[in-house]
Amino acid sequence: MMKRFFTANAFEPFKETLFLSLWIAAFISNVGTWMQNVGVSWLAATMSASPLMISLIQTASSLPALLFSYPAGVISDHSDRRKFLIVLQFFLFVVVLTLFILTQQRLLNIHLLLLFTFLIGVGSALTTPVWQAITPEVVSKGHMKEAIALNGVNFNLARAVGPALGGIVLVAWGIKSIFLLNAVSFLALIVGLYRWKNAPTLIKTIEFRKTAIEGLRAVRRAKPFLHLLIRTVSFTAFSSILFAFLPHLSRYEWKQNSGQYTWLWANLGLGALAGSYLYGIWNKRFTAARIILISCEMVAVCIFCLSLASNFILLNGIMFITGIGWINATSTLNVLAQQHSPNEFKGRFLAVNVTVFQGSIALSSVLWGYLSNVLTTLIVLKIAAVVMAIFCGALAMVPMEENESATQQSVACADPLLQYQLK
Repeated sequence: MMKRFFTANAFEPFKETLFLSLWIAAFISNVGTWMQNVGVSWLAATMSASPLMISLIQTASSLPALLFSYPAGVISDHSDRRKFLIVLQFFLFVVVLTLFILTQQRLLNIHLLLLFTFLIGVGSALTTPVWQAITPEVVSKGHMKEAIALNGVNFNLARAVGPALGGIVLVAWGIKSIFLLNAVSFLALIVGLYRWKNAPTLIKTIEFRKTAIEGLRAVRRAKPFLHLLIRTVSFTAFSSILFAFLPHLSRYEWKQNSGQYTWLWANLGLGALAGSYLYGIWNKRFTAARIILISCEMVAVCIFCLSLASNFILLNGIMFITGIGWINATSTLNVLAQQHSPNEFKGRFLAVNVTVFQGSIALSSVLWGYLSNVLTTLIVLKIAAVVMAIFCGALAMVPMEENESATQQSVACADPLLQYQLK
């Protein structure tokens, strides 16, 4: 799939007006989200010097996915997705606008920042499965694969543009301007969804509890899927330390300003874009298990190097390489999650994948933050990198179920995708 990314066929979905308009609206919203992610993490570092408090920002952002992704996966199969998405985006607009007002009135503190970060995480956790589920409704069946790849590019392009733009806004006008722009970006998505006149949805009458339990029982019986989740945890639980510690490292270890901090995020996003292209090349040469191993070891080495480096240019180079490893590991894990999810339980299996992915980030961030208070941030980085390299290397010796089709797909996104196959 990725080998065709730079051909004319890759952009065929843009000829469909509905897909193009929603893609643009989603890009604006994603840019606003990445602007705020960088701004909030830097703001937390200015409010507290405690690595634990700063790492809790990532926990507050990821924990809602642990709590709500699976229920959202069940709901997404039995609701009017357009209306549900509009309500969720309006909720996020109100939350971010409130953040702007609190900042304007100088009432925002680290505890309120954690609360509102959690609320934004709730909206995002409920949005993700529903948003991914609408792809078959907004693009023709013949363009599904290209549309999925373009959605991944949307995310990674926004991750490169958002931090850079956020850094400019942060330096020039302050964090309150980032909050305001992000609120406006949600309005752009609301407008795009409102203009989409979807076909009436036949809402199925279901027993929520029964449906949810059936999905969990099916997951428990699916050994290949469970084996995959172990690899997912082994990657995200250790790599999460980078995102948990980056604000603290930038401000207190590397003595950087907000502009330099945003360059780190921008280079991570550029690395992810480059990795999206390399993903297609690696797929033709390596098995999925080998790609995961290479990517995990690459990220582990980068984390260790970050504990030793201080030169600004070198740090940005390390972040760029980290982006390549991150995107290839998560893309492969997500493709395998697709492969091991039976069609009749697709939404619920992939919701479990999101839950495990984000949940391991949320819980491990607390652990890393606690250990940094006992030891030091740089020592904990070294420990995490070494243990990650050893643990992921050991898992490589354990057989992993995959088939040939797993290496012919492309996700090109940094977070788990809930993609629904057309029957």
